[in-house]
Amino acid sequence: MLKSTMPALQAFRPLPLRIDTVRGTTAIADYAWIECRSEGGRLANRNVKRALAAQRPLLVCLDEGEQRLAPLDFAATIITQLAGALHGVNSADLGHVTVAYWPQWSQVCWLPDDAQRIRVAHRQIRDILASLYDRELARRVTIVYAGPVLDAERATVMNDINVDGVVQNPFGKQNIENEVRK
Repeated sequence: MLKSTMPALQAFRPLPLRIDTVRGTTAIADYAWIECRSEGGRLANRNVKRALAAQRPLLVCLDEGEQRLAPLDFAATIITQLAGALHGVNSADLGHVTVAYWPQWSQVCWLPDDAQRIRVAHRQIRDILASLYDRELARRVTIVYAGPVLDAERATVMNDINVDGVVQNPFGKQNIENEVRK
C-alpha cells in the first residue's frame, strides 16, 4: 500500500521557494511539492487534491527521468504524469496549481538545459494542458523551470511566452556557472 507523501513535503522543502518571473521575484512558503514521476499517478493525484483542499500553494513537478528524452518521448512521458496528477481537478482549482518542469537528469549529471530545449519543453507542457482543459485556461497556468540554467541563457528562457519563471538555485548550489561539469 502506498503512503501519502504530503507530511514529508514540508521537510523536503523547508525554505521558501524563490521564483524569478518577468515581473520580479516571488517567494512561495508552505507549499506542497508533488513529484509526479516518483509518486505515480494515483498518489500524485491524491496529494494534489489534498493540497487543493487544504488551500496550500501547489507545485506539480514534471520530470522525464535520469535520461534526457527526445521531444516525442518527452511529451508521452509528461502527458501521463500531468493527466494522472490532475485527474478530476476542475478548471477553477487549476488556477491554484503551478507546474514545474524539474529535469532529474540535470541534477544527476549537473548539465544545465539549453534555452531552446527549455522553451520546447514548456510549449509541450502548455499544449498538453490545453488538450486536457482548453487553450485559454492552459495560458493562465503558471509553468516554471526548476532545473539549472546558465546565466547567459537565463534572459532567453525568461522571455519565452511559455516560461512563466525560473526557480532560483534549484539544487542548493551557489553560482551554477562554476558548478557545471565541462
